Amino acid sequence: MTVRVTVKDHGAKRARELLKRPRKELWIGVLHEQGSQSHPSGTTIGQIAYWMEFGFDAPNGKFIWPRSWLRDWLDENEKRIGRQLAADTARVLFGIPPESESKALSKRGGVFRREIQQRIIGVPSNWAKLSDVTIKNKGHDAPLIETTTFGNAIRYKVK
Repeated sequence: MTVRVTVKDHGAKRARELLKRPRKELWIGVLHEQGSQSHPSGTTIGQIAYWMEFGFDAPNGKFIWPRSWLRDWLDENEKRIGRQLAADTARVLFGIPPESESKALSKRGGVFRREIQQRIIGVPSNWAKLSDVTIKNKGHDAPLIETTTFGNAIRYKVK
């Protein structure tokens, strides 16, 4: 009796090669370059991003409630993000032709950036309402939207 054995790699060799390389990371949010820029309010964009994410004690003694534009988005989308990144990993390992890690992460970063920007524009219902004084000064009741500066500062980077 003759036994015939066929070995098919199915990406194991590529996976071993990729594991030897330094890992790529996707960074998203208000990154250093944009965060250090001036905001029309007189502070930096990074400081505005931090204050909105975590809340702060305003100079007038009032507490400004957090309006999480990043952490809540991550929490709400955690499972979907995991599935999407797993699918991206499969394309990197098994795609024909395989996609590069940088290209896969870059495409995903663009999608995530747009989703976060849309979250800000959509004003989630769990965000604290603006005070009447703030609404009067701004001319509208949308938090985080005074100019396009903050939303445009949200970027991604593959490292």
